[in-house]
Amino acid sequence: MGELKEKCAVVGIVNKGEIPTAEMGYESLLALQHRGEEASGMALVDYNGSLQVHRGNGLVKDVYSPKQLRQLEGESLIGHNRYSTSGSRDLHQQPYVDELTGLAFAHNGNLPVTHYLEQYLESHNAKTLKLNDSEMMGAAIANYIREGQDLPDAVELAYSLFRGSFSCVALHEGTLVAFRDAYGIRPLAMGYDDDGSTFISSETCGLEIIDATFEREIGQGELLIVNGNNKESRQVAEADPKLDIFEFVYFARHDSQLYGESVNEVRRRFGEKLATEHPPRYGNPETIIVLPVPDTSIPAGEGYAEALNLRNRQAVIKNRFVGRTFMKPGHENRQRHLRRKHNIIPEVVDGKDVILIDDSIVRLNTMPRLVALTKSLGAKTVSVLIASPPVRFPDHYGIDTPDQSELAAAHMTIEEMREKIDCKYLGYLSLSGMIEATHKSADMFNLACFNGEYPINIGDLKNKIQTPISMEFAD
Repeated sequence: MGELKEKCAVVGIVNKGEIPTAEMGYESLLALQHRGEEASGMALVDYNGSLQVHRGNGLVKDVYSPKQLRQLEGESLIGHNRYSTSGSRDLHQQPYVDELTGLAFAHNGNLPVTHYLEQYLESHNAKTLKLNDSEMMGAAIANYIREGQDLPDAVELAYSLFRGSFSCVALHEGTLVAFRDAYGIRPLAMGYDDDGSTFISSETCGLEIIDATFEREIGQGELLIVNGNNKESRQVAEADPKLDIFEFVYFARHDSQLYGESVNEVRRRFGEKLATEHPPRYGNPETIIVLPVPDTSIPAGEGYAEALNLRNRQAVIKNRFVGRTFMKPGHENRQRHLRRKHNIIPEVVDGKDVILIDDSIVRLNTMPRLVALTKSLGAKTVSVLIASPPVRFPDHYGIDTPDQSELAAAHMTIEEMREKIDCKYLGYLSLSGMIEATHKSADMFNLACFNGEYPINIGDLKNKIQTPISMEFAD
């Protein structure tokens, strides 16, 4: 079970207004589509106290029809978007539901250590063989409910069994709870509206789409309880903030906020830091053109170009219907999608000294093809700048980097990567530069994918971690 890797989105609603709850849940999940593209689901407690559930494979817009949304009635809701990284995409849809208790549960994150959960469940005669980490979490909470605990107490009792990253929502008999691990590896936000409704979302963009006002982030180690008009907060673990900095680099949407900072502005500052650390090596202001690779590197490209008074063009065209290759399971599937994911406008690069800016290099699939394409269209030189440090370690907290051998920077020097990419220059944003751009201190982040320092125990997986061939830009 330690090999399971997921990254998803969760929402929660306790609705006091007139807009149907399911419609707001749909809009919020749609805004969070970038966090999971393979399945979506909702669970509501209807006005008779019964649990209604709808789940399906596909994008949010395809999983829910207008008729289905009208049939999902109730005041309280939790929802989930999912992408899988191993096993069948037809299984493990969320929310997880325990039919005997009427519990619904949804999880964003990953538990690299699950034997505590397995031992607990097996000691209570629950079979764990076909359950993933999220389903085991739900099963443990459900077991405490069967023993007579209410939902908040059940979550608090089960909390110590959860060893890894988790931002979760759960629903039982109209009570909604939201809770995070003590490090807050994955984001979770809370909002409200003028009707007195309460909203939970993995990102603030999931609140804004339904005109909810962002109030605050769910705290690290916090259990928030919402029952009707009543809200209660419990601190069930000592907080030690360690947000995954990859949320700023790649995962979060531009218009979200994390740690009180605009994701878009932080990414722009990544570009400004790149300008300081890697000014152009080739060409002059008349010939240099900056091309960000859409979408998450666009602000970094803007920041870089503006800092150096260079021309910035969005000439790399992304096919919007292909989806994020970083989130496509299986190497062959990724390669197939890469072949039709990007094109470049020829007249923009012809005769120019091109600087391609991307947010990260993981498996070294995309960039060699983009450089080759840019050259074939007449570019004089092609340099590549990356708005984050080299990814040298698997994340194990919910990012699709399960095998360190797949990470190019783990087994290649920067010069070897440059040769593989076949560009004139390859530069990365330094670790210190990236942290400085967030306006936060290094101890507030999980930096494991860059420096190999895991704030949460990853169990036996640590035995698979190898020392990278170099640690350039990881100062």
